[in-house]
Amino acid sequence: MTISANDLQAISIIQIEQHLQDGCAIMANQESDPVVIAKLKTLIRIYANDDRTILIGQFNQVVPVWSNGDPIKYQINGNLVNQSNKTLLTIFPKRMKDRTCLIALHQLPVGERYSGDQGMQALVDLINNKCQLYRSLNGNLNRIGMRRKSLLDNLHATSDGSTNLKHEINEPVHQLNSDIANNTRLLYRECKIIQNTDATTDFITSFLLKSQPVIIKNAINDWPARTKWNNQYFKSKIGNKRIHIKLTENGEFEGCESVTNWKSKQNFMIPQAVRQQLQFDDLVVVRPATADLPFTEFLQFVTGENTTHQFSAYLEYTSIKDYMPNLTEDVKEMPFIRNILDLKHLNIWLSDGNTLGKLHFDPYDNFLCQLSGKKRLTLFDPHDNTRLYEGHIPEAMLEYEWGEKKFHRRKLLESTSMVMSPVDILKPNLKRFPKFVKAVPYICEISPGDVLFMPAFWWHEVQSFPDEKERRNLAVNFWYEPVFTKEFPCPTCKLDTNPFYYKFFDSVL
Repeated sequence: MTISANDLQAISIIQIEQHLQDGCAIMANQESDPVVIAKLKTLIRIYANDDRTILIGQFNQVVPVWSNGDPIKYQINGNLVNQSNKTLLTIFPKRMKDRTCLIALHQLPVGERYSGDQGMQALVDLINNKCQLYRSLNGNLNRIGMRRKSLLDNLHATSDGSTNLKHEINEPVHQLNSDIANNTRLLYRECKIIQNTDATTDFITSFLLKSQPVIIKNAINDWPARTKWNNQYFKSKIGNKRIHIKLTENGEFEGCESVTNWKSKQNFMIPQAVRQQLQFDDLVVVRPATADLPFTEFLQFVTGENTTHQFSAYLEYTSIKDYMPNLTEDVKEMPFIRNILDLKHLNIWLSDGNTLGKLHFDPYDNFLCQLSGKKRLTLFDPHDNTRLYEGHIPEAMLEYEWGEKKFHRRKLLESTSMVMSPVDILKPNLKRFPKFVKAVPYICEISPGDVLFMPAFWWHEVQSFPDEKERRNLAVNFWYEPVFTKEFPCPTCKLDTNPFYYKFFDSVL
């Protein structure tokens, strides 16, 4: 809604409700004095050209109520109270959409009273804070806004033509098997590679603040884990402690397949209100079966010493601090981001090396540190996720019967995946997923001693290969609060700067 800077409009409650679906609002009550009204008119001029919409006006009711008859409530000291006509200004902060739940729960907006400093700078600071805006008193971007714009303008993307395409994808990296796919020429780029000695000076500005993947060679050669973490060491440190592992029948983890493969399909009903929001309600993300085993027993499946069960066993994204705290002293954060990024998770990944993690993204900045075996990752940037068909996909879970030595497909879940792609990039169905042909991948291969920085929300598919001697693949990864974040699942939502790091941005730009 556009508001004239020459007049402070009386805004109906219906207009406010519609606006608050995506924006924020600051409203004066009908008894506000002319000085407050004049300041709101000035605020309209300040925010007139902002790229995010803020509604500034005056309630058209003395005691406004929502369209359902409920009074406006305010959050005060943790309690919700009814509005008072003594409130000088009401601000409705910008709300983050809850994209996790497909069953709509209508929640009325909650207001915040403001009767503090009425100076223009205080009001601008208030709006910037509550509405995620970045204006100064003259209407131009403030310092944070200019830094934000500079960062977003310089994000790295594979599809913007800024880098020359280098190679055509050939076997065995990717073979496009479908008839239509064979008529296309899918091109890829290779990951940028730097030496560990260069990371100290170049990483922050050249990669982290551009959301650009990079392989850092020899980055963990000084880790004790590089020499200590053999299978015998694990047995001595972890022994028979029970661990939670994942099992699949062919080494493929969390791919999509037809729901018709599942025996419980006929008895499983998705509510219509949910189904109509699913772009691919005929597919399911196949979650692996799970088991709790003594570590030494799991290790026998990894090395092939135990062949009584024909499955792929994987210890994946398992917290080292929670399950193997005595191993934390053997690994170290990258020195060039220590005390800069906020560490959320430190995980271990251990398998027989014949695993394929299907295409997905993580909402964390990721440092993947390879210790044994190799990994080949196929990455896609997160700037046009319609090409990867981001969205909710129903989930199902494999079950493994140890006595039968057999997997069963009978457990459909009431949950959805929000981070998986339905596109099988090894044999893409371009009739169903035609936009995928415009997605340009990176191919990144890492060996022991290498670290791959994968920025948050970059799509990745991970093919692992075993170490020939120990017949395993071993890696550690650090997940950090992301420098750039986005709403998900949302194929059209763009990356934005994370307010958590604004002080950091201010120090380096």
